[in-house]
Amino acid sequence: MLCAFLAIGSNADPIVDRLLETATPKDPNRIYRKHFFWGIAFSGTQAKMKMQLDKTFWDRTDSIANIAPEDQMGGGFGGSVALRIGRHWEMKMLTMLQLHNRNLKYTWQGKPGPTIKIESICFDIPLTFKYRSDMPNNTGFFVLGGVRWSHDFQSNEDMVIGASKPLVALKQDTYYYEFGGGFEFRMDYVDLSIELKMSNGITNALVRVPDSYYSGSLSAIFPRLFSITLMAQN
Repeated sequence: MLCAFLAIGSNADPIVDRLLETATPKDPNRIYRKHFFWGIAFSGTQAKMKMQLDKTFWDRTDSIANIAPEDQMGGGFGGSVALRIGRHWEMKMLTMLQLHNRNLKYTWQGKPGPTIKIESICFDIPLTFKYRSDMPNNTGFFVLGGVRWSHDFQSNEDMVIGASKPLVALKQDTYYYEFGGGFEFRMDYVDLSIELKMSNGITNALVRVPDSYYSGSLSAIFPRLFSITLMAQN
């Protein structure tokens, strides 16, 4: 019995040492000594939209029976700069290149219709304020909120769209408000964070062509974006 106990005790010491090492704060004053930070970010996105039908849709006597938005997956990458404000606040700006689609599914009377794809390659600049907790055990929680400007290089805003052309265009520049939260993990040289965020369009992004068979039935499109971002910050 004594031999077994001693054997367990000798094997347990490295495990205890590793647990103590994990729980020991790694340079806990690092974020308080520095005022500026930079980092890199990779995100996975789900592009959504809030759609409103125009009153002319209900007066139509042709074959269009329904229009429904469809979510699509996408992604992006970019960099970040941040300014510490006080002990727990941080102002952060990202520069992100985002690639995603949004679809509109049309249904005719008694049969399926076409699916119109709205492709976007966007340069986004979100500006957010972040409130973080302390990190006594090298982990912490944060919440954030802010605004986002998005410029779409793939926009067909300036294209001449005919009445029967199966195309719905979004404006080049759109604006969002956003909010979210996540977790931070302190490493030896960087802080890693996992961020969940929801961005909702503030302005109507639809380029409506009244005579168009497709966009003429709509009155507004407000883009939305749900994102999961992995970020490393010095």
